[in-house]
Amino acid sequence: MNEMSKNVVGVKAEKKSQRQRCRRNNRGNMLILGSIILAIVGLGLMIGYSYGGLVFTHNRLQASADEIALAGARKLNDCDRIGQMNNMIARSRQLVFYSREQLDEASTNYPHLAAIASELLDDSTETAKELEAQRKHLRNVALYESIVAMENKYNQLKNTYPMSLPWLKIGKPQLVKMRLGRLANIESPVEELKNIPELENWDKDNGNIKDSPGLKLYKQGKNAKLPGAENVLDFKFSALAPPVEKTVSPAHVALDTAFITHNEKEIDSSTEVELTLSVATGIGADAKTEMRAVSAAAATGASPQQ
Repeated sequence: MNEMSKNVVGVKAEKKSQRQRCRRNNRGNMLILGSIILAIVGLGLMIGYSYGGLVFTHNRLQASADEIALAGARKLNDCDRIGQMNNMIARSRQLVFYSREQLDEASTNYPHLAAIASELLDDSTETAKELEAQRKHLRNVALYESIVAMENKYNQLKNTYPMSLPWLKIGKPQLVKMRLGRLANIESPVEELKNIPELENWDKDNGNIKDSPGLKLYKQGKNAKLPGAENVLDFKFSALAPPVEKTVSPAHVALDTAFITHNEKEIDSSTEVELTLSVATGIGADAKTEMRAVSAAAATGASPQQ
């Protein structure tokens, strides 16, 4: 009986030992499984943070490009200087044409007034020449101020970028391109001046007017020369958004595909900026990329004609 009791006790002890070993094995397996799960979760979080960081950084880079382009665009037509120049060119052109008509009529019908009419024509011609010189000067001033504004905005933003995190490293953005030009399909904001039918017919025959919905605007970039002896004078209109129902178009971001360059003699009314940024993620030693953002912006539109 004692022998049987010992055997029973031994069997129970063996079973207990086996259960303990099973529990230890289970605990070890759970620890390994838990470690694997934590590693997977950690990797997933790193990938998520890296991807989210890349998306956020690219959006920020694009916003910076927009800000820089807008800073330059706002300077171009500061105080409506391009709009006013366009208006003065249109009126100067009309005055020269009318002065020539008056001189021709005076020479034929009122000879005693021919000297005065000739003097008026000379004054209007000299004014047109001076206005063209000022237009060229305005182009240089607007170009310089726009570039300075873009550079200043870039310098304000570039030092806010550098960042070093376990999952993301960001460098400084590089300003690789600044260009000035205009937007496609934008003419001058100056409506065709009336009351001189001969000049209206001349402009129509020579393609100086662009028929827009409800508006007849002088074409941008074209040298709207006059007939006869005054053909030596230059009258060049710059592209700028016209007012709509007396509301001035604000400076705004535009599609970079609409931006085009033009010859160096025209006044610029749009900017284009390109930024690049070096970014590295924490996944792999060579997980580096260079982000790129391009933005274009249009200058503030012209004020209503007076």
